Amino acid sequence: MSEETKGSKVIRAGIGYTVGNYLLKGLTFLTVPLFSRLLSTAEYGVFNAYLAYQTILYLLVGLALHTSLKNAKYRYKEEFDRYNSGCILLVILHLLLWLFACNLFYPLYGGAAGFSRVVVNVLLLDSFGTALIQFFNVYVGIYYRYISFLKLSVFHAVANLALSVLLILTLFRDDRATGRIFGNAVPAVMAAVVIIWYFWRKAAPVLNPEQVRFAVGYSLPMIPHGISQVILSQFDRIMIKDMIGESQAGIYSFAYTIFSVVNVTANSLGNVWGPWFYEKMAAEEYETIRSRSSRFAYGMLLFSGMVMLGSPELVIFLGDRGYRDAMYSVIPIVAGGYFMFLYTFPSGVEYYYEKTKYIALGTGMAAAVNIILNSIFIRSAGYQAAAYTTLVTYFLYFLFHCLIARRIQKECVFEMGKLLFYSAAALLAGAGSLLLLRNAPARWGLLALTAVYSLWWLEREFAFLGKLKSRIMK
Repeated sequence: MSEETKGSKVIRAGIGYTVGNYLLKGLTFLTVPLFSRLLSTAEYGVFNAYLAYQTILYLLVGLALHTSLKNAKYRYKEEFDRYNSGCILLVILHLLLWLFACNLFYPLYGGAAGFSRVVVNVLLLDSFGTALIQFFNVYVGIYYRYISFLKLSVFHAVANLALSVLLILTLFRDDRATGRIFGNAVPAVMAAVVIIWYFWRKAAPVLNPEQVRFAVGYSLPMIPHGISQVILSQFDRIMIKDMIGESQAGIYSFAYTIFSVVNVTANSLGNVWGPWFYEKMAAEEYETIRSRSSRFAYGMLLFSGMVMLGSPELVIFLGDRGYRDAMYSVIPIVAGGYFMFLYTFPSGVEYYYEKTKYIALGTGMAAAVNIILNSIFIRSAGYQAAAYTTLVTYFLYFLFHCLIARRIQKECVFEMGKLLFYSAAALLAGAGSLLLLRNAPARWGLLALTAVYSLWWLEREFAFLGKLKSRIMK
C-alpha cells in the first residue's frame, strides 16, 4: 500500500470515527434533557456513582487486556486471532471468580457499597460487557475498521436508551435509578455475547501459557493506571456525593456530560492516531510524528476553545433549571480535559516500548494529587472546586508522562515548545470564557470568529473541500 493510499485510509477512518461518534453522542445528548427530567438530581447522582464504580470494575474484571492488543499484533502476527480468543476466555474465567467472591463476601461490604446484591451482580456483568466492548473497539481500531465499531456502538447506544426509558416508566417507576442501571447493563451483556462469538469463530479459545504470561504481564500494570484514570475523571463525583450530597454530585456529573463533546472528539481521533503512531515509531519517522502531533494538538485546542465559549448555552439547552449551576464547572473541566488529551502523546511512547509500569506510576502520582486536593477543597470551597482540582491534576498528569516518555525514548519525539504554548493558550481560553460567562454577545462573537478561523485552518492543512470536489467530479 502506497503512503498516499495509507494516509487517505487513516484520514477516512479518523473522519468515520469522529462523525460516527458524534452521531452516537448526538443521541446521548438528546437523552440528557430526557434523563435529567426523568431522574431527580439525587437519582442522577446515584447512577453516575454506579458508572464510576463500573469504570473501575471493567478494568479489574477484564484485566485491562485490551491494552495489550497493539503490541500483541506485532508480537504474534499470524497467531493474533488465537491470542484474542484466549484473552476472551481468560476474561470469562475471571468474571466467574469475581461473581463467586462478591456474592460470598457481600454481607461484609454490602452496606458500605450502597447497592443491593442484585445490583452488585448487574454491575459485574455490566463491567464484563464493557471490558469486551473495549477489547473489540481496540481490535477494529488497529485495522481502521470504523464501520464495525459503529455497528456495535449504534446497537449499544440505541438499546441502552430504549431499555432505560422503558424500565424507568414501567417496572422501576418507584426506583428510577435502578431502572437506569439495568437499562445500561443489559445491552452491554448482549454485545458481549456477540463479541465472544465473533472472536471464537475466528479461532478456537485456547489458553496458551506464553501468550497468557505476555497478556497478563503487559496488562496488569495498566489496572492501577486505569483506576488512577478513573480517580482523575470520576472519583471526584463519588467524593462530592459522600462529602456534600447526591444532588451536587448529579449537577457536577452533568457538567462532565458537556465535556464529553471534547472527549468524544479526542477519543475518536485517538482510535486512528494510536495505530498510525505505532507504524511511524516502528519506521523511526520521528520528524513526521513531531509535525503531525503538533497539528493534532492545535486542532484540538481550537475545538476546546469553542466548546468553552459555548458551554453556558449547552448547559441551558441540555438541562432544566436544576442543573444551571453546572455552567460554572464546565469550563475548567474542559480546560483540564485538553491536558488529558495531550497526555496521549507521551503515553504512546510508553505503550510502544511496553513500559506499562511507568505508565501506572505517572498516572498514580497524578491521582494521588487529585485525591489530596479534592479532600482539602471540596468540603471547604464546595463541589465546584473539584473542577479546578481536575484542571491542576490533568496538567500535572501530562507533565509526569512527558518526563517518563523522555526518559524511555532518550529524546523527545514531540515539539514540546509548541505543546506547552498550546497549554498556556488553553488556560487563557478558559480564563477568558469564565470572564465572559455573563456577556453572551462577546462570547458568541469570539465563538464565531474562532469557528471561521478553524474552518480556514482545516482547509489549509487538509484540503477537505478540494478532496470532496475531486470525488464529486469523478
